[in-house]
Amino acid sequence: PSAEEERRAKLPPLTALGKAVPAEPWEPPPYEVLPGVTLPAKIAAKIEQIDRGYARRTREHLVITSGTRDANRQARAMFTKLRLGEDLLQLYRNKAAVQEIKKAYQASSRKPPEQVVAAMEAVIQDQIDRGIYVSAHLRRGAVDVRNRTMSSKERRAFLESAREVEGVLVIDEATPPHYHLQID
Repeated sequence: PSAEEERRAKLPPLTALGKAVPAEPWEPPPYEVLPGVTLPAKIAAKIEQIDRGYARRTREHLVITSGTRDANRQARAMFTKLRLGEDLLQLYRNKAAVQEIKKAYQASSRKPPEQVVAAMEAVIQDQIDRGIYVSAHLRRGAVDVRNRTMSSKERRAFLESAREVEGVLVIDEATPPHYHLQID
């Protein structure tokens, strides 16, 4: 039977071991999370607070475009920024870590994009293994929010809503355009 058929039959959900366990009712968040994006519960709770304030002001909901990243997703994000002309040294605090990643990018720049990303990923993974995190996305402490579809009024509403939530720093990034939220 399908999950829907089991739900209609009022069967409790199965665990990975196949034993029935009671489950809390789950409501999806009102904000949109793009496929493949993961958010830790602590981060999701703060995003929900921001989204409530934003929806109260605009009757719209936020779109979350990125959350926790592994080395590959971080490499892909940095590769995209470099290809779009972003100066990573202006964006990231740890200049030495950025230089290592840029060196891998430049050394493999004539190769296909997936090989360039793989070289960057190897450097980022090595940095993580050494306790160096070039981005808060790698430490489960950052989220990106789509802003390219927001009007100036909606942008103001978002910034006001984010200011109401403790432990949230908003950075307006241009390449590609989005709000980067660092969350304590």
